[in-house]
Amino acid sequence: MLFGNQQDNMKTTLDIIDSVGHHNFIVSPGCDMPYDVPPENTVGCEQAVHQPEQTRALVANYTRSSLDIDVDLPDYGSLERPLVEVFTIDSDTCAACTYMYQSAMDAKRRYGDGIDVVEYKATSVENIARMQKVGVTQLPSIYINGELAFSSIIPSRDELNRAIDATRG
Repeated sequence: MLFGNQQDNMKTTLDIIDSVGHHNFIVSPGCDMPYDVPPENTVGCEQAVHQPEQTRALVANYTRSSLDIDVDLPDYGSLERPLVEVFTIDSDTCAACTYMYQSAMDAKRRYGDGIDVVEYKATSVENIARMQKVGVTQLPSIYINGELAFSSIIPSRDELNRAIDATRG
């Protein structure tokens, strides 16, 4: 919603509706929207929900622009220590994202230099491109050494420690 245009948001909303069916669901941006989301993008999502057929006609021949940003991913197979990547909307403003990130930081306090932890917030185009390249579908998520470990579920301390230990051989 933050970096796309109104048509991107209309098309994405319709794609989501089509993927889950049309009964007993709620279309929502999640727990939070970045502060600077253009109002027309929110209007586009609303229109797709309340006037899906008219919106479908508006975007029938529309092709989303792709992010032409090349991001380098780590060579996960050659890491010296486990890499815990936390993908969030923004841990400064989203409660669930804060809990997910703090879970990883709790593990960092336990393991110290034995692990690396990095957060990628969906507040930059580069991080969104990274999320797309990694295959992130839900926020917040934790990936360990490039593999999805926790998606929209904040792990307990023991669950996260076990997942990290499993990568340490």
